[in-house]
Amino acid sequence: MPDDNPPPDYDMAGMFQKALGRESSHCEACGKVVDGKDIRDFNVLLLDDNVFTVENHVVLCRDCEERDDWKEAVRKKRAAEQPQPPTSLRGKLRNFPDSVRDYVTDPTARFLFARRLGVLTILLIGVLLLIPPIAAVVGALFVSPNTGMEWFDQAITTITTVSNTPRNTLAWAFTGLFGLIYFAHVAERERNDPTGWAGEWNPPKWYTLAVYSAIGLYGAVTLILVAVGSAPMGRQFGARIFWFIGSVGIAYQIKDALRLDLVRMVWKPRRELWEFPARYGFVLALTAFAVGPPASLPTFTTPLLAALTPAISTAYIIARLPHDRVFRDKCIAAQDRLLELLRIRDNDDN
Repeated sequence: MPDDNPPPDYDMAGMFQKALGRESSHCEACGKVVDGKDIRDFNVLLLDDNVFTVENHVVLCRDCEERDDWKEAVRKKRAAEQPQPPTSLRGKLRNFPDSVRDYVTDPTARFLFARRLGVLTILLIGVLLLIPPIAAVVGALFVSPNTGMEWFDQAITTITTVSNTPRNTLAWAFTGLFGLIYFAHVAERERNDPTGWAGEWNPPKWYTLAVYSAIGLYGAVTLILVAVGSAPMGRQFGARIFWFIGSVGIAYQIKDALRLDLVRMVWKPRRELWEFPARYGFVLALTAFAVGPPASLPTFTTPLLAALTPAISTAYIIARLPHDRVFRDKCIAAQDRLLELLRIRDNDDN
């Protein structure tokens, strides 16, 4: 039986049935047939801790359950059952499209977002490089050779014009594209990758998140005060340092805080609706600091964007507190202790 900390929506009975069906009610360590209708004949354990996918559930007979090396036996069996990649050049070429698709779309792979962003960048560059020769070939084949050359020159001129676009416009265009890709990535990753659930021994992550939020919020508020003239300009550099430290900490910590709250069933937030704005707000502010706000917006937009990440993090902390029974009990205990100390002091005074 899984003895880890499953996510709140974990269906143990359903997972057991799926694992038994996948293995045709055979022990994965020795191959012995187990009776899927009698729980006394088998058990289902996790191959990797805190990973609650169907593939990570292992069907074991009662004898193999007691073996110290059952994980090694299961991994060896699964490795042997995996289809071997082709070794011939023709086989590798035939398998190349599938390899590329798996590389780009595997939802549980590490660095998935970086790979997708890299592939998209390569595709965009490739399309830009291919436009002139494609225009030349189409014009030469369907109109005339001279037309093909004219279209080639026009395509080169258009690409050159795009490359001369102001830095501010290009930076915000890429930031917007980055945001679309990242939101799609976060939504898909949180649906398909249940790994990383923290155990009960982990300290509350929101404590650290609250510290980073206070640091980032102090920096952002100071930047706003400088922008409106209520604080001296000399504080701007220090405020940016505070904002940067706090925002980096928030971007790093908020994912762990969300997952720990879910595994402890404090509440059920939509992870992408908190994680995405907290992290993407940091990217927006960095872009504003580097190239200024978008051309149509005033310079005051920059400190407002800086306040986005710490504001989202602070809102998350406030939203979770009414659901946190442990924190509420500690507050009540602290209040009772304070009242007791006040009564003792009053008695001493009398």
